[in-house]
Amino acid sequence: MPANIIDVPIGPAIVEFGSSSPTVFDITKGGVQFRVNTNKQDVTVDQFGDTPVKSVLKGRTCQVVVPFALHDLQKLSKVTPDSKYGEDDTDPQNIKKKLEVYANAGFDLLGNADKLVVKPTSEGTTPNDYITIPIASPMADMDVTYNSDNERIVNITFVGYPDSNGLLYFLGDESVTIA
Repeated sequence: MPANIIDVPIGPAIVEFGSSSPTVFDITKGGVQFRVNTNKQDVTVDQFGDTPVKSVLKGRTCQVVVPFALHDLQKLSKVTPDSKYGEDDTDPQNIKKKLEVYANAGFDLLGNADKLVVKPTSEGTTPNDYITIPIASPMADMDVTYNSDNERIVNITFVGYPDSNGLLYFLGDESVTIA
């Protein structure tokens, strides 16, 4: 009698940010997380008190959190809004790097927005397993502990915004056209 095998995928993922020459976040600690929240408005009428007679979609949000485990200032510059990156490579044996981060109120986060793709890396993964946010805006939040027990992790949060058609994210192969 054949066994009933339930194929539940597990394993890490990489994240690609950018449409052309994407920045790849491939070393993480703690797992890449994709989260969707749906908000609804319950409609009630006096005759049924607080019992909803229907519900209406009010909106939806999505985000991806990438616990990036490398100290790569150039990659961090791609996901740190209102920042400037520079290098001094006059001595090829000792390239000096600097990331300046500013606190200018009113900085438009959509100015840094681009396409984001979460790609699981487990064996057998296909584009059907990908998650894509066509317009994702990054924020790199640092909460770094310097000790001998913990890795220094920078949590990069990508917030999704809808495109002109209202598309927030999609699951699966980007090449499929839905009419």
